[in-house]
Amino acid sequence: MHHKNRDLDIRINGEEWKRFSRVTSIAIGNGKYFGGGMKITPTADPYSGDLEVTILQHFQWYHFVIHLFKLYKGTFLELNNTWRFDKVKSIEIKEADNESGDDGVFVQADGEHLGFLPAEFGILPGSLDFLC
Repeated sequence: MHHKNRDLDIRINGEEWKRFSRVTSIAIGNGKYFGGGMKITPTADPYSGDLEVTILQHFQWYHFVIHLFKLYKGTFLELNNTWRFDKVKSIEIKEADNESGDDGVFVQADGEHLGFLPAEFGILPGSLDFLC
């Protein structure tokens, strides 16, 4: 209820920085699921050597309630203010402005607190072996 959407500057694969206004959430993954089965990066493949990035803008808490079933089905990408990037090797994220004077934008990975923006994420293809 206390979440505030923030303006973020994002650079993907070392290209130009792009401003995304009022970002609610960014999910970066090499697998389809998070949060108990939500398909937040619905076409991600851990064997591809790439990350998939999903950006949600201008969402309010009630949008998650209304569209929860779409998050689980992976069909939320059709909603306005939803962006998906695939074939991502690296992503850099920084807050455009921190006018509120708080600690900044909270970063977590798999539910664990990593700190605050700015942050960089990348993929190291072939670093882990999977046993199936």
